[in-house]
Amino acid sequence: MAKKTYQEQMNNSYPNYPIVKSIPASMAKTWGEGMQVLPSPLEIYEVMKTIPLGKVMTSYELCDVLAKKHNVDMACPYTVGILTNIVARAIEEDGDDETPWWRILGSKGELKPKYPNATQGQKVLLKAEGHKLIKRGKKEIFYVLERYYS
Repeated sequence: MAKKTYQEQMNNSYPNYPIVKSIPASMAKTWGEGMQVLPSPLEIYEVMKTIPLGKVMTSYELCDVLAKKHNVDMACPYTVGILTNIVARAIEEDGDDETPWWRILGSKGELKPKYPNATQGQKVLLKAEGHKLIKRGKKEIFYVLERYYS
């Protein structure tokens, strides 16, 4: 069986999503009790399309947007992280789609190492939009110096 393309994964692999359910006990210690949403990749794609030129959004801010949309306490950060990578790769795979996947950063404003072309592609695109990057830590992780999203 052939591996699904990222486009197929984004558009067809999550037919029952979004799923709203209780935060599992294993996550409650960290995230608290309440309800969570496991969003669909297409919801993440729709949010990506709204991020204007010159702005960026962290993965936690993305989770907040999705949680508010579904009127729940949180969006599962693990699911959002996995699906954000699928969506970014699907956009790159398309070739004609100009949705700004590179404007979604890690939870602390860092560039995402699992995105297409690792961090180099994201770095080039962010710098071209005027963002200042700073390198921190022993692993030389790049962060966007100032983050603004509203």
